Amino acid sequence: MTTSRILAVMAPETDGEACKRLASRYDVTFTQTLRPTLKQIKEFDPMVVLIDTDANTLGKIHRITQAAKAHYRRPFVILIKSGRGIPKSIKYYDTVLSRPFVAKRLISTIEKQLASRPDFVIQVPPFTLDRRTNVMIGPKGMVQLGPKMGKIMALFMEEPRQAINSMTLIKKVWGSNKPHNTRTLHVHVHWLRRLIEENVSTPHYLITVDKGMGYMLDLPDTPVIGGEALYLPK
Repeated sequence: MTTSRILAVMAPETDGEACKRLASRYDVTFTQTLRPTLKQIKEFDPMVVLIDTDANTLGKIHRITQAAKAHYRRPFVILIKSGRGIPKSIKYYDTVLSRPFVAKRLISTIEKQLASRPDFVIQVPPFTLDRRTNVMIGPKGMVQLGPKMGKIMALFMEEPRQAINSMTLIKKVWGSNKPHNTRTLHVHVHWLRRLIEENVSTPHYLITVDKGMGYMLDLPDTPVIGGEALYLPK
């Protein structure tokens, strides 16, 4: 069994006993400055990134979390903090661990994240989608979807044979940054069809529903959650 790789952006002595237990259980690399941290995200290929928010500036945390988000594996990000809250500008992280904590709680937090990894995979034959990495396997093989296309495909796979209207799709995919019209959505649906359909002009899977009802993934099977993580290394 492969030992999970943990990148800890913190001083090992800060939480001494917890860090010792961490190093005895996982393959751990400790970093404290920005450039080596960004390098290790690429080269060490961590499954989890721990960030001590007390010891790192807001700008540095932002750079590290964005690098983790851009990495093909999309490692889990756990922020470690004392009393203060997490700034709203930090968007990409999975959970927060507050001090003081014991080693058992740190390991439990990491294990909970690692154990949730298969839950991001959704299967509706002939498609399998990893909702964390946006990698999909379909009739045309394995492809990397963009973030918005990944969200769109996930919504359809979660409710196959259910029509989803354009405004609902826009709200769920773009949120508060939603475009002013539906053209942006239509363009993304077209791009998605190019990746999954044999003929874009006569779609077999992702069909347009009549009377302005939106779109529907025309598949009979019930979604199955769980499976091996999908990666498309770059």
